Amino acid sequence: MKKRFTLSLALLAGAWMVGCSSSSSASDEDSSSSSASYNSEDCTLSEKGVKILLPAGDEEYKIGDSITIVFVANYANANGFNVLYKANADDKGSELFTGSVGDESPDGTECTEVKALLKEELTPSTEAFIRVEAYNAAKIRANSNTFTVKAK
Repeated sequence: MKKRFTLSLALLAGAWMVGCSSSSSASDEDSSSSSASYNSEDCTLSEKGVKILLPAGDEEYKIGDSITIVFVANYANANGFNVLYKANADDKGSELFTGSVGDESPDGTECTEVKALLKEELTPSTEAFIRVEAYNAAKIRANSNTFTVKAK
């Protein structure tokens, strides 16, 4: 069963969830300086784990932008996923959502797409990346490729 955000939680977290369909593409023309897309055929994962499709790497954002995050996961005991922004490999990370996102028990057959606001308290970086980790098992995780986040 997919977790659904209520409107108030979506506004509070600055995000909303969208299901992945066979003709999906993700873009954020409104506030990001990079448009993002992915192939829905990549929304499969046969082994236990997480795979991040977006951000793909080398994108450029600024604080205040909305960023599209797309991942596929295969882990029966996940209980949803935490999504963290990390300014670099040494950063402990900042949660982009209040609570978990995505399926509680994903089977690796469809993507989860979320949009998150790069809030002012986040640190700009040329080595930023997103980490998606299973809510119940942080060792089940993946990191995106690095991208740049500039000051507002």
